[in-house]
Amino acid sequence: MLFILVAAGCKPKDPNQVDAEPYTLCDSIYLENEYEKGYSHYTTNIDLPITTNESLRKSILHWMLSPEVEDYKAFLKDEMDQFFAEEGSEPRSELENNYTLSEQNDHYVTYISEGFIYTGGAHPVPWYYGTTFSKIDGSIVGYDMFNDPEQLAEIITKNIRKQYFESYDLIEEMFDTGEEGSFVLPENEPWIETDSIVFCYQSYEIAPYSAGMPLCKISKEDLWPYLSEKGKSLFTNQQQ
Repeated sequence: MLFILVAAGCKPKDPNQVDAEPYTLCDSIYLENEYEKGYSHYTTNIDLPITTNESLRKSILHWMLSPEVEDYKAFLKDEMDQFFAEEGSEPRSELENNYTLSEQNDHYVTYISEGFIYTGGAHPVPWYYGTTFSKIDGSIVGYDMFNDPEQLAEIITKNIRKQYFESYDLIEEMFDTGEEGSFVLPENEPWIETDSIVFCYQSYEIAPYSAGMPLCKISKEDLWPYLSEKGKSLFTNQQQ
């Protein structure tokens, strides 16, 4: 029995498992001009990827920061200094940026990026999107989950109407469906969330700021006929 316990305790960790190590950089500076005075704020929160899969770790880290960056603390400090010197050089300016480990299975890991920047004017500019990484080679997986992404326009439009219009009681005339009656594909790549694939439009992409960021989740079953072999391989249960 002792041998069995020792052997179980020595079982190697899954090399593709990604753990998150939170890191936060936050600072403020006090500013005055001839019209007002107040603070400019900067905040970045990142879930650093901890994994023995080196290609996956580098891919996630470089997506959050910049290609070839390893010294994340120096990079973020430079980014913060640049913000205060440029966009954040007036009172009430603010930037908040969050990179969060969302979920993973044996085949992929998904991160969420969300935040906003305010540098004066009527309102801040927000963003929200996810990014899925393949655990096979560390690559970002987006529209290449599908054989022909252009075939998705109609099904995305249908689900935006159902999931977004009805939830927020929006007027369809606010949205630009183009000559074909369907929305263009979101500029940001889609991402995986459990057994669904998520499509999200950013502010102003297909509607005015007041309409927010239209988002829909479409089930794996509904999208299965459109998935490429790479897309199908990302889901644990591939039998349909």
